[in-house]
Amino acid sequence: MLVRLLSHEPAKGSFNMAVDEAILRSCARGETGPTLRFYQWDPACLSLGYFQDVKREVNLEALPSQGVDLVRRVTGGKAVLHDNELTYSVIVPEKILPGSVLETYRRISQALVEGLRLMGIPATLAALERGVTSRDPRFRQAACFSAPSWFEILWEGKKLIGSAQNRKNGIILQHGSIPFRFDASKLVKCILTKSPEHAERARTMLERKAAGICDALGRDCERAELQEHLKAGFQAVLGWRLEPGNLTAREEEEARELAETKYGNPAWTMERGRQNEELH
Repeated sequence: MLVRLLSHEPAKGSFNMAVDEAILRSCARGETGPTLRFYQWDPACLSLGYFQDVKREVNLEALPSQGVDLVRRVTGGKAVLHDNELTYSVIVPEKILPGSVLETYRRISQALVEGLRLMGIPATLAALERGVTSRDPRFRQAACFSAPSWFEILWEGKKLIGSAQNRKNGIILQHGSIPFRFDASKLVKCILTKSPEHAERARTMLERKAAGICDALGRDCERAELQEHLKAGFQAVLGWRLEPGNLTAREEEEARELAETKYGNPAWTMERGRQNEELH
């Protein structure tokens, strides 16, 4: 299957999220086909899950001093600090990648795992005990990398990639964070904690449960190297033929509009669970 490959330079969080949604809309209209996209963030940005409560979970006063922006995703899950990382997104019609959310999550994760293995990282998929989910009382931390979910990607028991999925109008959008270096201290400063002692416990827990690509490799890694291996993983596991492309003029225009009116709008970012919001 032919899949458009996009590789974008670092951009503001509001624009990154706007581009993902613009591609989803374009794909739903039948104007573009399946797309695999890689991108980065500048400045660093804390992205919130669709249903997260900002006032209860984010240390808004600390973000400016950490040089961290704030945006809300259309996908669920917990907060992710996008800093020294590569982000992927997959936008594809459900008919091309059929199955439940869990099944499609597993197939995309298998492609990512294969890419990491080709790179020399013995990554695995998380297989949680029955009944244990992100809603479990043991996993109530505000940060995404605090606990693995089904088919998250692990190295030596530590989470390497955190992903989230949304479906709308027959289209799957899944995107995920792949840190080169996981900075638990910076992440903890961005989320609300009850006390300095609680913050230290959270930092220690995150360092125990998450890692970056460079940690797994035991050396530094550049974006180009990681991206090439991930592309090979998608080609091998899903049989995709990746063809480099660009955003269409309509996608670019729609992304700019969404970045201004939605993802860059404080009302969208600060309000929890905009359940009536429609992607169209």
